[in-house]
Amino acid sequence: MKKSIVFSKHSEEIRVALLEDNKLMEIFFEDLEIGKLSGKIFLGRIENVVPALESFFVNIGTKKNGFLRFKDTTVDPNSLRRGSFIIVQVKKDGNTRKGPQLTMRIDIPGRYIVYMPYGENSIGISKKIFSSNEKDRLREIGEILIETEEEGLIFRTNSENVEFETIKNEFYNLKNIWNTILKKSKTYNKPILLFEDENFVQYILREKLDNNTTEIITDDIDLFKEFSTLKEQYPTLKIRKVDIDAFSWANIYQQLDDIFSRKVELPNGGVITIDKTEALTVFDVDSASNVLEKDVESTSFMTNLEAAKEIARQLRLRNIAGIILIDFIDMKDNYHKEEIINIFREESLKDKAKIYISGFTKLGLLELSRKRTTPSIDALLFTQCPICQGTGKIASPRIVFRRAIKELEESLEDLKKKHNIKEVYASVYHNLSGYFTKEKKNEIEKNFDVKLYIDFNWPDPNSYNIRYRK
Repeated sequence: MKKSIVFSKHSEEIRVALLEDNKLMEIFFEDLEIGKLSGKIFLGRIENVVPALESFFVNIGTKKNGFLRFKDTTVDPNSLRRGSFIIVQVKKDGNTRKGPQLTMRIDIPGRYIVYMPYGENSIGISKKIFSSNEKDRLREIGEILIETEEEGLIFRTNSENVEFETIKNEFYNLKNIWNTILKKSKTYNKPILLFEDENFVQYILREKLDNNTTEIITDDIDLFKEFSTLKEQYPTLKIRKVDIDAFSWANIYQQLDDIFSRKVELPNGGVITIDKTEALTVFDVDSASNVLEKDVESTSFMTNLEAAKEIARQLRLRNIAGIILIDFIDMKDNYHKEEIINIFREESLKDKAKIYISGFTKLGLLELSRKRTTPSIDALLFTQCPICQGTGKIASPRIVFRRAIKELEESLEDLKKKHNIKEVYASVYHNLSGYFTKEKKNEIEKNFDVKLYIDFNWPDPNSYNIRYRK
């Protein structure tokens, strides 16, 4: 598999795309990343203790208080009071309704390891490292480096076959960062940011660059010079500078449509429909025009195979999390179902987020979950429609028309008696032009002895505006 990272700089903003075999898998925008809190470390002040939720609400200096569960503390929760200052890390970004989720179990990531000052002498090794000998080697290194019963570390995938001295240097560098955080926390008596990750480019390189990356492409000369230094560590890595917009060069703009569309077409004619709520995302697979196979079972299986790979891609591309249900085309053969599950197992190895595959339910739906710490891409790129309030639907013109006529006639019966109304002005959405006909207008004017003026410039298809004058 050819894995490429594309960096494009435009108007001082850096955009990054991760490609696998020239297909867009993940995308990042510098200006959107800046607002994220996940991973940042704060000195927070406990504002409220809520025993019913077994949680604290913690002021970290942002608009919304953070949410700290008792089980995410490193001390006895009973020892913490309102007004107590604590060091916390943002575990998961908040949204429009909820503040960020916090933890006192700090972790500081490097390229090869994650240092945990409260790791309780634990040593973790990436599940993507399969060699038993390598796991034993890394575990021995961990036992040498850990100096206290409190601290722990996790070996990341990039640590595989990395020399002891390199890992040792990073361990002490991360430990020094933690000691600096501790010292800084003692100089303040208000909620404040204590530590945030390195700059955007370095963050991407740390999290996305690995031994499987074959090429880095950029359209910026300064970035090209910066990336050229990576050749020492990754001798087979190709660094390419292009003279046009790198996103255009790598055909990324055309692939961005996959982020915005509710329906995604498959190569052989199948279609995936995506419906998302806050905690649940449903994928529906339809064979549509795919009739290439010799029988129904074969057609269903081949369409489902294509869909499984594409859905795994969409999870990463859109950064979808929570409970995920997939309504595949019905398959009778259990072997075929197992193959679909294997696809997700293989694809999950490429995904930084944790994926748990529950399996097929009794109703034939594949159930899985994906855990992430940052908002989905659509939450960053889109805002809720003020007209439909996120439902994607508006009222039928017939319903709005009937409501408007009912209000108009009932109001005129009352107002004519009390105020001798002579003129009525109605503003409605343009899709009602076929209902407010000349005949209907003449009927109302005749029945109520008024002059009715109608314009079709009202901006909201779900409502209207009616004004009365003497």
